[in-house]
Amino acid sequence: MKPTLKDIAKKSGVSVPTVSMVIHGKGRISSETRETVLKYASEVGYPIHQLRNQNKTTKETNTVAVLFNIDPAWAFIWVFIRPVIQEIEQNMRDAGYTTVIVPITNEMDDEKIMAKITDIGAKAVFAMHFGNPTLFMTLEQNGIPVVLVMNNDFQDKFYSICADDFQGAFEATRYLIDQGHTRLAFIDTERLNLPRLIHDRHFGFRKALAEQEIPFSRQLSIRYYNGDENRFQAALEALLAIEHPPTAFFCLDDELAAHVIVQLEKLGKSVPHDISLMAHGDVLDYEMPYIPQITTMRVNTTLMGKAATTMMLDRIKDGDNDLLVVKVRQQIVDRGSCIPLVDALPGS
Repeated sequence: MKPTLKDIAKKSGVSVPTVSMVIHGKGRISSETRETVLKYASEVGYPIHQLRNQNKTTKETNTVAVLFNIDPAWAFIWVFIRPVIQEIEQNMRDAGYTTVIVPITNEMDDEKIMAKITDIGAKAVFAMHFGNPTLFMTLEQNGIPVVLVMNNDFQDKFYSICADDFQGAFEATRYLIDQGHTRLAFIDTERLNLPRLIHDRHFGFRKALAEQEIPFSRQLSIRYYNGDENRFQAALEALLAIEHPPTAFFCLDDELAAHVIVQLEKLGKSVPHDISLMAHGDVLDYEMPYIPQITTMRVNTTLMGKAATTMMLDRIKDGDNDLLVVKVRQQIVDRGSCIPLVDALPGS
């Protein structure tokens, strides 16, 4: 059986990403660790001599990696994330760096992702939505700075540029309340690697209700499980059948809100005349005629790209200082899916 990096890591007592860096001649690895890894690599029969020669002739590169999840569940996010990557690429190029998008999936282990990073000789890594603290810590410990973009889950551990989801949800909910809605439902879904996103948006929503002394119960909260349309339709039908049904929905994001609109139409309900609809994210391509027009909280993605680049260049130039987290405020974009409650009442 062909030896693997895991075999070397087990014998050396270090992580797989550290072994990958040693093998590829990357990172700030101590001479002791490097020699230990190379020793055990030779013992297990890994083709280390060929790679050593390659490392000697490899030119120093000014390459930065952008980790981007290509799992089908995240396909809808491209319209939203493209301006961030575009801004990163342009600003890093102006500073003399080449940006390479590194496609990853949730099934990839640290070894495979590290191999992709080291193969391009990346000096720094931007992680888009993706969350893997073990991998990030290994990169940081070996002199490769990491900046997380649009992931609030690790802001206490890594440099991060993210949207202020709590503030956005709070202001979106106040927008609905100011239009007279006091029976509001919260609809969420699964978003892999982003548990904090759901948490922040839910508590921003609840905070706005609490400030106005508007009660909220569990029956006003439902979840869409990806692909299970029948279950979701049944949950929506039950929600609308309660004694005092909601007049407005707050959706975790507008991709989910589009699903809600389809299911409401099947139930004979229309947006906004029967139900007002507010969503987060602004991730859909609203220039396309087949995309329903949904009122959303928009993040300035161009600003996020600029901020992420500035943060990364400062880290490359000056090294580590105090941990820095930048949160970008969101703004309401009114596309007509929310109307005042009085306009939605029969006979008004």
